[in-house]
Amino acid sequence: MTRATPQGMRRARRAWAAALRKHIKRGHVYIPEIQHDYWCTIYTNERVCTCNPDRVLKDIEGRTLARVEGAGPYNPLELVGAMK
Repeated sequence: MTRATPQGMRRARRAWAAALRKHIKRGHVYIPEIQHDYWCTIYTNERVCTCNPDRVLKDIEGRTLARVEGAGPYNPLELVGAMK
């Protein structure tokens, strides 16, 4: 979980979006794992991500399908677009 430049974050976000498009298929179960830093305010009453979490997409058997680092703060609604 590292700090990233805006260009690096854009590249990482695009990589995460591409991984979701590639792996998520209708009728299958996937586990998105967001690994926040211990100091992230997601763990406070604010419930807003302020860290740069690693994002891991796993299948139902626990195999890692994709791992993206440096994509910036996490927004839970970004997975909704993958379900359309």
